[in-house]
Amino acid sequence: MSVESRGLIDRLGAGAWYGYVALVALFFLTPLFSLVIASFYDGRFFSIVDYEFSLGWYEAALASGSIRSAFMNTVRISVPVTILSTIIGTGGAIAYTRYEFPWQERFKLLALLPIFFPLILLGLGMSMWASVLGLGYGIVPSIIGELVWISPIVMFVVSITALGIDPNVEEAARDLGADTITMYRRVTLPLIKDGVVSGAIFAFVLSWNNYYIVSYLSGAQSTITTWIHGRMTQGFTPVVPAVASLIFYVSLLLVVAAFIVEFREESG
Repeated sequence: MSVESRGLIDRLGAGAWYGYVALVALFFLTPLFSLVIASFYDGRFFSIVDYEFSLGWYEAALASGSIRSAFMNTVRISVPVTILSTIIGTGGAIAYTRYEFPWQERFKLLALLPIFFPLILLGLGMSMWASVLGLGYGIVPSIIGELVWISPIVMFVVSITALGIDPNVEEAARDLGADTITMYRRVTLPLIKDGVVSGAIFAFVLSWNNYYIVSYLSGAQSTITTWIHGRMTQGFTPVVPAVASLIFYVSLLLVVAAFIVEFREESG
């Protein structure tokens, strides 16, 4: 086979791969973009024929006391979950990647185990334990429940960055007289800061969009996802696409920020 033919086959293969990725992205993004388009429609029942742009449903959403309360409850859960899961996940990632200890691989499997459970089963199990332990239902149990699921994900994200650190750098810091705290503060954490930031962003996005765990643990405290689900079971209202779009905008901005951090890390 000639070089020209081989190059043509490679280009066709690359084109087919990128085309496949584009089709998958289109498949997943079309419902989201349709939701956004519907949220700007000036009418109760969506129609392409007489589509008129309007911000009315966003104004109605922001003026609703129940929606504002649901947003605030979501923030009260997402912010502590982001902070705590970042601390726990970063600590777990450092322990796994920087030290050797018995049953190290089993530790990794045990730590990542909650990721592989269906969320609906995880939420149901947490709800049962919350009742048995007397935790009740509300903001605090929701935070604890989400930590169980999100902390391992943060650990996985930070571990990817931590595994790329040359151990000799830390050994050199110790040889120069740095104690453990100083080494982590001056050497290790600055080197993995992009991974920590990415982990924190994904932690917030996952908590912000979570439904199954908070639906079992939040009790009477409605979050934005449980509000949407409850409103849809009562009958469709055009405010729902507007509220769902607001969630999508926040998530999209944070995901873009995470990709920027990752790109900066790779290019640096």
